[in-house]
Amino acid sequence: MNFVILDLEWNGAYSKRLKGYINEIIEFGAVKVDPQLNILDTFEVLIQPQVGKKISGKIKNLTSITNEDLKGGLRFMQAVSRFCKWSGESVVLTWGTSDILALIENCRYFCGDGHIPFLHRYVDLQAYCEHFLPCDGGQQVGLSSAAQMLKISEDGFDHHRALGDSLLSLRCFQKLYHPQSLESFIQDAGCDEFYHKMEFKTVPICDLNHPLIHSADLAFNCDLCGRRARRVSKWQLRNKSFLAEFFCRRCNHKFYGRVRFKLKYEGLVVKKKILPFTEKKEEEKQPLEQKVSQS
Repeated sequence: MNFVILDLEWNGAYSKRLKGYINEIIEFGAVKVDPQLNILDTFEVLIQPQVGKKISGKIKNLTSITNEDLKGGLRFMQAVSRFCKWSGESVVLTWGTSDILALIENCRYFCGDGHIPFLHRYVDLQAYCEHFLPCDGGQQVGLSSAAQMLKISEDGFDHHRALGDSLLSLRCFQKLYHPQSLESFIQDAGCDEFYHKMEFKTVPICDLNHPLIHSADLAFNCDLCGRRARRVSKWQLRNKSFLAEFFCRRCNHKFYGRVRFKLKYEGLVVKKKILPFTEKKEEEKQPLEQKVSQS
């Protein structure tokens, strides 16, 4: 089972047909590796824009790709066809799902079908790496941040170019590769459910009266003795998370309980965290979005 780590660059372009913007892909970059993650081959191709005739100044500065560079590029579907032959039946990995969403958008625009021809099995490499990295579960880790955490030097990688970023993604993958752990991250991309899940927009829940939220979701145990603590303040909503003060009678210990709710394709995701209590009230540090009363 070979792996292909894919990265894309795209340009925001206005489509008269859609009467809106599309993330038009302008570069493919990928590296193919064997089951031991030894490099077998690389893939790199520029794509001639068909929607936006000129790339934005921001993208030009970020990638160093110019309009002149793209004039000799392939058409999008030509690039897809070439990539299909090159990647074969490999498992495709991308850093996060934004590249997959851009591919769905471009395939739908240029051939009327949002299914990606070369995508059979898929891994979100960002999610895989976050599983092992010491990071806050509520925050996504960027590629550069992951490389720093893993003490990978970014020298020699062509930043914000598709091939360079795919090679840096590979280095992160090599540091954290465990074949058995990876199995649970491999998704079947050949079914409609994969696309429904991929295009489902995660929604933060900011209403404690939402029917999916249960009382147990708002309960916290003391981080010293493990017994149930009592909430002694109203819930406060800040940055789409709820925060309240808790007190443990047994330990005479006070702490903050923070909980965040997100509605994902699989259902409600609840993330809790205990924060140290400080005498200075949280509402004095920064403005609150809302105070919520919940018995």
